[in-house]
Amino acid sequence: MAASNRIRAVIFDIGGVVVRSPFIAISAYEREQGLPANYINVALSKLGDSGAFQRYERGELSYTEFIDLWTAELNDADANNRAYRAYLKRRDLDVRMVLPAKTQINGAVLFGRMMQMTRQPNKAVVDLIRELRRSGYRVAALTNNFKDDPTGDMRDSLFDDLFDHFVESSDVGLRKPDPRFYLHACNLLDVRPAETVFLDDIGKNLRAADRLGMAAVQVEIGKETEAVDAVKRILRARGFAPARL
Repeated sequence: MAASNRIRAVIFDIGGVVVRSPFIAISAYEREQGLPANYINVALSKLGDSGAFQRYERGELSYTEFIDLWTAELNDADANNRAYRAYLKRRDLDVRMVLPAKTQINGAVLFGRMMQMTRQPNKAVVDLIRELRRSGYRVAALTNNFKDDPTGDMRDSLFDDLFDHFVESSDVGLRKPDPRFYLHACNLLDVRPAETVFLDDIGKNLRAADRLGMAAVQVEIGKETEAVDAVKRILRARGFAPARL
């Protein structure tokens, strides 16, 4: 294999990859509120890049502004039900499901539980990162996160010594799956996309990485070890230092 095609860097999402997934907290809150599965996820994403959550990740809103707007969006039952019925139709599920006429989702409580979940590291992934660093690979975090977050700073002692670069949407003003965000991380690492492996838990983020030429690896809840094994297989075949892993 030509040297220019060798993997030289690995880029990691944070929530759902290096730490436990906030979607675990969302699913638990849906059950607590008697909402159908993925109802909040659909509500969260229905406005695309103009939604409160997405704007907060780009650093465009303060925490207070975000919580007020997000809570209103999460409780817009008419809009959320339309979006959820479209979701059911796309997945060939029962569109006749009875949906709530009114919801009482507490955005601040939900967000706090999501962030608390992301304080718990996925040991298998953390161990992989340390192994990669010892083997000479360049390693970065590429995360959609929040600058003004009173629930705690994601860049705590766990992350400070793990990565060569910690790339945050709220600092850069871009978020996944915008290809410019991925390219920014590659520039910091001084590698081409084809020289990187990218790990994430969200399909659209992985598809964006794949289109750029990255080797994309999905991390599923409860299957972190399988994702680690997939990365090692890629590096044994294409890594610049395959014998070290």
